[in-house]
Amino acid sequence: MMITPTSYLRYLFLFVLAVLIASTVFVIPARANNTAGTFPFSQNWSTTGLITVNDDWSVVPSIIGYRGDALTAAFDTNPQTILAGDDAAPVVDVNANLANPSTNVTGGVTEFDGIANPVVALQGSATADAPYIKIFLNTAGVNNIRVAYNVRDIDGSVDNAVQQVALQYRVGSSGSFTNIPAGYIADATTGPSLATFITNVNVVLPAAVDNQSIVELRIMTTNATGNDEWVGIDDISITANYAPTGFSLLPNSVLENQSAGTVVGTLTAADAIGDTHTFTFANSVLCAGNGVDNANFSLTGNNLSTTASFDFE
Repeated sequence: MMITPTSYLRYLFLFVLAVLIASTVFVIPARANNTAGTFPFSQNWSTTGLITVNDDWSVVPSIIGYRGDALTAAFDTNPQTILAGDDAAPVVDVNANLANPSTNVTGGVTEFDGIANPVVALQGSATADAPYIKIFLNTAGVNNIRVAYNVRDIDGSVDNAVQQVALQYRVGSSGSFTNIPAGYIADATTGPSLATFITNVNVVLPAAVDNQSIVELRIMTTNATGNDEWVGIDDISITANYAPTGFSLLPNSVLENQSAGTVVGTLTAADAIGDTHTFTFANSVLCAGNGVDNANFSLTGNNLSTTASFDFE
């Protein structure tokens, strides 16, 4: 076969391309879903199809797991004291579809769907210094936000570490977190060879998180002395109170010269979830006369009545 300059260049190009393909390492990037959840929010991991690929949280609404590399360099660090945001280069992490927490020793975040009650769990290690799950919320228009979940000891091995767990929050998507002392568990596990201990966390978040477009919660453990144990974060339930969208008074007028105690009308609040509301008088610059007319009326339940007879002539 005669090799011409043109064919030589073509063969050289194909050779270089083949070398490039052979030497290329294809990396599947971690995927996540940080869409802010609304209320009520819940996750109990019973839908095992949410996590099917390692490091892929894209089908899990509003929750992502992270390995927490280098958030601490010491053993037994109290997670309440780890408040750095882990924003520079967070390592998204989940080991998918595992079956036996008693034999799995890879620290970080793992989905155990081969046990009777599937769960996503955390375990510290030399690499996963402070593994955690992060929950993304939109709290616009709500207050009195209550966070509840169960922390489960699912590790039935001979390991018996002191596995601390903490709950933290921040407003926005950057900066330091704030610890919530009521969410701290000094040791969420028992042992050795026990995997039945469950600790319930049930706290109301500070008012600072109310009515915010982005709030992040973080549930974290840390690398303990000895062999760490797996702790499942299960039965997550986050509820909130929605503020009423308005109110009405019907009827909303009273004839003059009526005796004191005449019922003007009944107050009703407009509320999307049908909460019961209590009405009070407001003394505010937003009210006509700064609320000076309040003395002419009284409230009994939702009924507005007069305390005087009105004569405008």
